[in-house]
Amino acid sequence: MILKEFSDFLKQNEQKPSVTLLYAWLKIKIESPAKSNVDRILQKEIYIAKNRAGNFLFIGKSPSGRNLMESLYNFALSFEQQKMARWLHDKKANDFKNY
Repeated sequence: MILKEFSDFLKQNEQKPSVTLLYAWLKIKIESPAKSNVDRILQKEIYIAKNRAGNFLFIGKSPSGRNLMESLYNFALSFEQQKMARWLHDKKANDFKNY
């Protein structure tokens, strides 16, 4: 359910890097009022911290929150690899001749 919602967000913003989108999505979900169970789970399991430089840090509040963060990060990486594989699949050998 969480991966489905995150996947939909990634598909809507495919032109941007997936890991960057993960942090943007988490920030939106954690800082806004909960509208769904996904929002409630993310708010309960993940803590967002901001340093003086304005950078955000996402921390799992419990072991399950840390597992959730790791799973979301790995999903974002696999989505990025899938985009690269699709791009590469559409290329022909001659496209790389000048490289």
